[in-house]
Amino acid sequence: MIYCSKCGNPDQETDSYCRHCGEFLVDLSGRSSFLTRVFGISNPEKQINLTMTIDLVTAFISGVLLFALMGYFDATEKKTGIPTSPLVFVLYIYMALVAAWQLISFTIGAKLRRKLRASRQANLLSKSQTVTELGPAQEKDVSTVTEQTTRRLEKVIRGRTEN
Repeated sequence: MIYCSKCGNPDQETDSYCRHCGEFLVDLSGRSSFLTRVFGISNPEKQINLTMTIDLVTAFISGVLLFALMGYFDATEKKTGIPTSPLVFVLYIYMALVAAWQLISFTIGAKLRRKLRASRQANLLSKSQTVTELGPAQEKDVSTVTEQTTRRLEKVIRGRTEN
């Protein structure tokens, strides 16, 4: 069973669109998944946790490298008086974009994990609810609608024939 990553609706088909919100669904536990092949993780929640960890670590490393390079090149420029190459500023922008991208990916993963947990809890609650038994049958008048209509029509027809 696959859950929709946007609305959390369960019982969806893979490589299709969600029946509830229209989001395209990809099976994270499929054999073609990189995380399944490399790390042996097929549980979607564990895959999300691993991806979020990787996103957070790479965002942190990108931020640290960005500020370290900024400090290094600024200090070098002050010591030597040689202006920093424009290529270094492109590197600054690239590192900032990588850090921002990873933080956005982490945020999306957190939302996906929340929806997955909420959907699983809803499924557990619906499965744990006991089915209430129906009371005894009421045997007063168990005739069908057709039988009741026929009786009413017979009364109307008899009433016309008597007049």
